[in-house]
Amino acid sequence: MKKTTHHLIAEVPRRQSRVELTIGIDLGDVWSHYCTLNEDGQVVDRGRFRTTPKAIDKWFTDAPHARVAMEAGTHSIWISEQLQELGHEVIVVNVRELRAISHSDRKSDQVDAEKLARYARLDPEILRPIAHRTVEQQEALTLIRARDLLVRLRTAAVNAVRGLTKSCGHRMPASSTRCFAKRGLAVMPPGLQQALGPVLQQIAEITLKIKQYDRQIQLLTQTEYPETQALLKVQGVGHITALTFVLTLGNKERFKRSRDCRMLSGLTTSTQPVWRA
Repeated sequence: MKKTTHHLIAEVPRRQSRVELTIGIDLGDVWSHYCTLNEDGQVVDRGRFRTTPKAIDKWFTDAPHARVAMEAGTHSIWISEQLQELGHEVIVVNVRELRAISHSDRKSDQVDAEKLARYARLDPEILRPIAHRTVEQQEALTLIRARDLLVRLRTAAVNAVRGLTKSCGHRMPASSTRCFAKRGLAVMPPGLQQALGPVLQQIAEITLKIKQYDRQIQLLTQTEYPETQALLKVQGVGHITALTFVLTLGNKERFKRSRDCRMLSGLTTSTQPVWRA
């Protein structure tokens, strides 16, 4: 972002009855582009800044209060939370509702940033703003997703070992995935141990890591997210399912009725009383 940005922003007269500054940000993985409009809809500044917490803090800490609009994406959770902590009004746009940007023939980072700013200045409701979960909730959900990644890696490794041994005339014994490495090492022919032994060791290490994730997830349901205890009373619902449900909904206060979360969670009517509990 240019050093002149703050001077241009500071020159805009401040009135409480109208939104003085509206900033549209087109988020990118390395660089994010912005466009700043004054209360009359005139472009007072445009440019780019690095998509890092340090850059956000540098360019928005001393800036006057502004309405900031951005599309939902990989970086929108932490950036929106950081901007809110700096005192700005943040609108995270539902991308599916903003067809003028996502399906535009005249598409660039600069153009998208300006369109976001103009929509947000005139009527934020047209953007159908979404409510992000907090960074803390996102970190907890990342724990579940990391566990899922290890489970899929372990399954792929187990299937590969079974297939590779068959081509040598050997068949791995029937076993649960958790015990596969231990049982496999015990019965594997010496000719295959050199090639597949390290793979079985990796499977055993992954299994250990998954158990550690399970303990962490269970601890979260007991300490940080006690609302999961009501869900755990339902037959077939475990700690992972309960915590995933709670984290997916985020702040439950944004739902006036339990049935309002049906479309978001994909629940049937019969399961709604659980959330009310």
